[in-house]
Amino acid sequence: MSALHGFLLRRTSHLLEANPPHTEEYRAADALHRLIDMTWAELEDCFDFFHRGDGEMEVELGETWSRLRMLSRSWDQAPDYDENRWPPVRYVHLLFTSTPMEA
Repeated sequence: MSALHGFLLRRTSHLLEANPPHTEEYRAADALHRLIDMTWAELEDCFDFFHRGDGEMEVELGETWSRLRMLSRSWDQAPDYDENRWPPVRYVHLLFTSTPMEA
């Protein structure tokens, strides 16, 4: 999971460095950077609770992973994008058949 977080932060960090502060481009990159970090923190919390045996966190874990993954879709053609490592969450009868893997 941390590999996807790092993948995204490399992109937004590059955008932040490439644009002067106080420009719309910088603000948009900063907002995306913060959203990625906020989603990552939420994902870590969900993962911790899930691994402590809180079965109710399974859905929230899947939804949070899906949000982080969705943020990466704009870069799915990048050479270091790894669809196999960052699979979508799949449901069968409301049960997960795949969950995010800890990297």
